[in-house]
Amino acid sequence: MSTVYFSTQAAALMHAEEETRKAGYNIMYADRLWAEHVDYGKTVKYDFPLTLVKTGNEAKKWIHIQLYRMSGGQYELNFYLS
Repeated sequence: MSTVYFSTQAAALMHAEEETRKAGYNIMYADRLWAEHVDYGKTVKYDFPLTLVKTGNEAKKWIHIQLYRMSGGQYELNFYLS
């Protein structure tokens, strides 16, 4: 869906969540996501199932998130729904 740079990990993940909600889905996050730290120069990848905003039913699509922490401290976010 997009590639964007953020100053914090939380801001990057909130952007992915907002864009996913605009597309009509909610993300079913795992608990470990919010506690996991991304080291400088490292990439983490997440795959989460989605639910439909209108009905709350599980969707057939998933969100795929890739978060890279650059040496300057910013986070590069890549994500898509499939």
